[in-house]
Amino acid sequence: MRNLVLEFAKLRRKRVPLMAFALVAAVLAWLYVDAHGEGMASPRGWHSLFFAAPIMNSVFLSLLASVVASRVADVDHEANAWKQLLCLQRTEGLLAAKLVCVMLVMAFAVALELAGIAVIGRMWQFSDLPAQGSWVSLALSQLVSSFCMVSIVGAIAITWENQFVAIACGLTLSLAGLFSSFLPTALQRLIPSGYFTLLTTMRVDWGAGAGAAVFSEAPLPLFDYVLAVSLLFAACALTCAAFSRKEI
Repeated sequence: MRNLVLEFAKLRRKRVPLMAFALVAAVLAWLYVDAHGEGMASPRGWHSLFFAAPIMNSVFLSLLASVVASRVADVDHEANAWKQLLCLQRTEGLLAAKLVCVMLVMAFAVALELAGIAVIGRMWQFSDLPAQGSWVSLALSQLVSSFCMVSIVGAIAITWENQFVAIACGLTLSLAGLFSSFLPTALQRLIPSGYFTLLTTMRVDWGAGAGAAVFSEAPLPLFDYVLAVSLLFAACALTCAAFSRKEI
């Protein structure tokens, strides 16, 4: 807990909350436009929001995860503080605190977004409010995907002192995530940012009815969850192993 408090203290002047609010606001602005397109009291408005949110998150939450992970690593690169830190803290504890710090920021962003979706849906008086399980499924899919991005970009940010590498990788992944939903599932699984849409249960059929999209809920993609979590743990394990052997 003490290590985690120290990590948040280091971020006091890094404008992390401002970045989280700005990028979540960008997602909600897009969702508001989507809700406007559906119209007042649309019977499929909620489904449209649940379908559009992960697509936008593959860009904006991927970017947020990348920037925050980079900031958490760069704060010690800038001060050249790794030697001092590792004299006082265990490597595993230090890296775990940084990971949990970024994960909490991402959890806050996802919670803020879900609250915004609820407000937008109520504003437009959409009918057929999704069941609690649908909200939990959406939240879980976005959290796991965010954590996966954090682990990968965080590994790059900690390994390379030049944060341009981490930000460039994060930006590339965020753009790839936007187009990954158009790829076959097997290829989408190779793109970490693609899990934002891959893990969701909301599906759409564009040709099922007279030019109008028909939404439906699919079963929880457990196999893809296993892949995402495995990728997360693999990135964390490789980071810890590489950092332990690194000469600071």
